[in-house]
Amino acid sequence: MPFDDLADESDEADPGDEALDELAGTLTEDSPADDAADTDETESATQKDIASYDIQSEPAFPTAKTQTQHSVYCLPETWDTIDGASGLLFEAEIMLRRDDYEAVQKRELHNALLQAAAQQLTAADIADAFVETREDRTSGPLLDDE
Repeated sequence: MPFDDLADESDEADPGDEALDELAGTLTEDSPADDAADTDETESATQKDIASYDIQSEPAFPTAKTQTQHSVYCLPETWDTIDGASGLLFEAEIMLRRDDYEAVQKRELHNALLQAAAQQLTAADIADAFVETREDRTSGPLLDDE
């Protein structure tokens, strides 16, 4: 018969089930003593990292940390003003490099932009800009259909 070499799905366990079982085991097998040991190791590693950190040549935070990944959505014109060829972040990067900061990363510039905005803007400022964008939309689409 054709396809005799294919096993019946009911005969074999789903490989995903095995992975889930292993993951569940790691969540339940940890004891409070293990957690305390892990915390001590993490704190000593963090202290070592801080002691060896060079503010002039190393980024403030790595890209590999998943908690640092967020999306920011904006219109192309807004993005060009912020991160375009002659945008705010470009000018800020030039200033930083002139002050001998090396390895200036986009993620650090984006973080700095958001920090500066959070410190300088009020909720009313953001609401006003929101309304202005909505009103701009009344004259036609803000994005080109390509």
